[in-house]
Amino acid sequence: MSGILDLQLAELNAEQLKAATIIDGPLLVLAGAGSGKTGVLTKRVAHLIHNGISPENILAVTFTNKAAHEMKERITRLVGDDATEKLWVSTFHSTCARILRKDAEGLGSTLSRKFAIYDEDDQMRIVKEVINELKYDPERVSAKDALSRIDHHKNRGVPDADALVAQFRSSPHDPLVRIWRAYEERLRSADAVDFNDLILLVVRLLKNPEVLERWQDKFHYVLVDEYQDTNASQYALVRALVAKRPNLMVVGDDDQSIYGFRGADISNILNFKSDFPNAKEVRLERNYRSTGHILAVANAVVAKNAGRMSKVLWTEDVDGHPVTLIAVETVRDEAQRVARGIERLRRQGFTYQDVAIIYRTNATSRQFEQALREVRIPHRIVGGRKFFERREIRDVMSYIRLVVNPADDAAFLRVVNVPTRGIGPKTLQTLRAEAAERGEPLLKTARARRVGKDAAGKAIAAFVNLVDEITEAARDLVPAELVLRVLDRSGYRATLEATKTPEDTERLTNLADLVREATEFEPPPECETVLEQLRSWLDRVSLAGQDEEIPDGGMVTLTTVHNAKGLEYPVVYVVQCVEGQFPHHRSMDHPHDVEEERRLAYVAFTRARKRLIVTRSRTIMTLPVAGQPPTVKAVAPSRFLYGLPITACEGDLPHDAPTEDVTTTARLPEEQRERLKEFLAVESARMPRAVESSHTFRLIDIDDENLGELAPGSRVHHRAHGVGVVRSLRHTSVSVEFAGRTRTVAATDPDLHLVRD
Repeated sequence: MSGILDLQLAELNAEQLKAATIIDGPLLVLAGAGSGKTGVLTKRVAHLIHNGISPENILAVTFTNKAAHEMKERITRLVGDDATEKLWVSTFHSTCARILRKDAEGLGSTLSRKFAIYDEDDQMRIVKEVINELKYDPERVSAKDALSRIDHHKNRGVPDADALVAQFRSSPHDPLVRIWRAYEERLRSADAVDFNDLILLVVRLLKNPEVLERWQDKFHYVLVDEYQDTNASQYALVRALVAKRPNLMVVGDDDQSIYGFRGADISNILNFKSDFPNAKEVRLERNYRSTGHILAVANAVVAKNAGRMSKVLWTEDVDGHPVTLIAVETVRDEAQRVARGIERLRRQGFTYQDVAIIYRTNATSRQFEQALREVRIPHRIVGGRKFFERREIRDVMSYIRLVVNPADDAAFLRVVNVPTRGIGPKTLQTLRAEAAERGEPLLKTARARRVGKDAAGKAIAAFVNLVDEITEAARDLVPAELVLRVLDRSGYRATLEATKTPEDTERLTNLADLVREATEFEPPPECETVLEQLRSWLDRVSLAGQDEEIPDGGMVTLTTVHNAKGLEYPVVYVVQCVEGQFPHHRSMDHPHDVEEERRLAYVAFTRARKRLIVTRSRTIMTLPVAGQPPTVKAVAPSRFLYGLPITACEGDLPHDAPTEDVTTTARLPEEQRERLKEFLAVESARMPRAVESSHTFRLIDIDDENLGELAPGSRVHHRAHGVGVVRSLRHTSVSVEFAGRTRTVAATDPDLHLVRD
């Protein structure tokens, strides 16, 4: 396999190769959009194994199951199945679930190794029940809001309500504190955790010196993808694991840190070299995705952020089609213009699946969906119900959850009357009261009263018998076989087949996909029994619900920027680029939030490979107030559309003054401040509008008459690489230092210009 690895390494550029072949010590890889970071990560793992590092001593973590699966597949192709069998490549949550399955006892009596993982639907059900039991008015105390606030605090490392009281001086009688405490009690009594608990509990577990040393001795090398997206708990987890052996490689891009609302802390990547003073740093700035014009625009947008590491994406690809900016009167006009443009692109050879419409929030999608419907353009909105959140999938999985963890009350309540067995709310209320009085799970209480004379009692007895039968079968059946057993013995499949509605036919198809997914499941090597395989599969299914379901096929994709991250399309429309929409009005009051909005714009623009079209309306319809009809008001262009290089753009660039000073550099480090001043100053000479700058410059084409001015020390500008200083000349080539990187370009390159005051 070493020959394959050598060939793969030979395909890397110099910076990629450097990042992939550093073995020991902390390493920060700043990987710009489209710079080939996944290839670097996978080849580094293969390089470690090739150099004698045991796969079982390597941990690679990322944020989605899709990314983890792709990474594992690539590594396997490089080093073979045997080498990767014991390699840990998984998400943060999956990694922590596996650690807890091994060492949950280290938490004391808090959790057993059979714990269930509750998803958002389970959590919401519990919070609603708690609010009802605490006699809060659900109109005033929202379950959705309470769960969101609990999630918010857990994402930032606050483990429970007691910590909330201690750290934020919240009153013990505050509704959130009371709800959170009752919520945690429900989880523990059901031997269950939520997604955030998986990481928080492992961080707590690793405070036990004996357990910590065991896992530090397990993982000698740790690699973290998308490090800019890590939150406080994930940061603490990584720091604990590498404290003994700081062989930590993190890969990320501060310019793509867009998940602040989930607790992601950009300072984790910005401060990496402070955390690890001896860390090496490699910057991947060459882009393999987008054309030169698209990168020029994206660079110009994000360069104005103060809180960033200085880097400029570049490409050896052609400049391509200029970035198109479109301004129309109304949002409806904008949506129709986009729809017509897609049809025009299709006549030029693009397909529907080549096109994505990207917006800041889901609320923007309606007008564009309607415009596509009107001209019969097939499309799919990302953000609908994901596969593992669909009702029929959750129903079947709840049966299996109950088999694996009999204390899982949420699973019991979901399926005790599915399919309908004649067990009504009153019966369940009585059963729940008895279970609460006994202090035991619902299934155990139901088993104690399984002999019933009335219809409901007999139905409960039949349900308990069914669960017991499936539980017995689970000792011998692999996951796919158990799913089929549940479908048959519960009557679920027969019920769907009897109705024969289009919806139920679709549900049967989805269940067939579930069986297929279970058939393809490969349990990790530590699973020694069939029941352990079942638990592992259940963990995978529970955690898979975190990933966004990305559509494919011959359809236009409509998606938010957040859902589009990590994807790319030949053609991208970024729509509603107006103040209040993009940047969003809730993010315009604080510079830190505006910077994240600017990073969102950068991410949106760099999803495009060949064509980028940025659209806006000059007016928007306001919401009706106090019974009055909606009104139309003027709206300003997004501040992100000012300061773009005009040679990379065409169409309706805004010519008025921006809504605020978009070129402030007061908070920049000195090196970045000077680079940005140069960049803005050069671009200002090329734009028919004012940009705040203390200098003005002209760009002069190079011809036979002024070729002699290309002397060492003279300043030039290249369309792809920005401002540079000539270092040397050789025949018809010139060596220029661009932002600390020396490049050789032809003196007659049409993209190279002399810079004159």
